[in-house]
Amino acid sequence: MKLILIAGMPASGKSTVAQKLSRRFGIPVLEKDAIKEELFDTLGFSDYSQKRALDVAATAVLLRMADSLLAGGTSFILVNNFRADAADEVKGLLNKYDVRCVTVFFRGDGDVFYKRYAKRDQNKARHMGHALQTHYPPREGDPTTYTMTRKEFAEKFEDLGMDRFDAGTPRIEIDATYPETIDLDALAAEIEEKTAQ
Repeated sequence: MKLILIAGMPASGKSTVAQKLSRRFGIPVLEKDAIKEELFDTLGFSDYSQKRALDVAATAVLLRMADSLLAGGTSFILVNNFRADAADEVKGLLNKYDVRCVTVFFRGDGDVFYKRYAKRDQNKARHMGHALQTHYPPREGDPTTYTMTRKEFAEKFEDLGMDRFDAGTPRIEIDATYPETIDLDALAAEIEEKTAQ
């Protein structure tokens, strides 16, 4: 059984590449953002602390689902912008099973990721619950966009070590500053090589 961990900074193209790899390898994708979006729509939030609690809950559900799939011998792709302090929990999960795991880590220019992140939210290119900070769903007349500052981006992502996560697996580093330059064929071949051992 193989597990492809896709980690790294927000707005680095992890989800797009994960979907392409899913089709290439014929295995499912498990992604925290999809879980969060269901929680946003089901529970909503009325302040930032509640939104943060939903994020923590989504990570817990993600890892519980990953545990279940591994227990059943299912190969899959796990996508999350893991904080650095999540490494021990992920390592503990991997150590329970006979799994060939590789981490594909998306690194790059934080300023470029920030601009892409802000533009994505302004363009409403993803679920509104990610962009809104104080409450969801929006009330009538509320602005439905939020522009995160560069400082906030650093505090919420870089300062938590999302650019340093390491689960101790074989690792492939991708410079995702310009995602159009990612060679999917070469990446798939390297994943095959590292999970064949």
